[in-house]
Amino acid sequence: MSRINYPSPYVITQDRVGSDLVFENLTSQINGSRTTFTLNQAADVERIFVYYNGLLSNIDISSKTQTTFTLGFTPLADDTLQVIYSVLGNPLNEDN
Repeated sequence: MSRINYPSPYVITQDRVGSDLVFENLTSQINGSRTTFTLNQAADVERIFVYYNGLLSNIDISSKTQTTFTLGFTPLADDTLQVIYSVLGNPLNEDN
């Protein structure tokens, strides 16, 4: 089985988007002052896609690590934040 190596442009309805992609809703981490957000799994830093208020955009991300990223702005308490990211390694132990 081959893996999907890019995010889906469609509405996400499950936690797992593809074999190496994970969807997380980080809205609960927004408090009106926080700019750094934490992922549940280690991610490929080049493949963290941030959806701000439902839109995938080229927003200002000032830094990324395998488990966190920092926005260059402060989301407001009513905003939403979701991410799709590629998990490091091969999470399903599939052959390529």
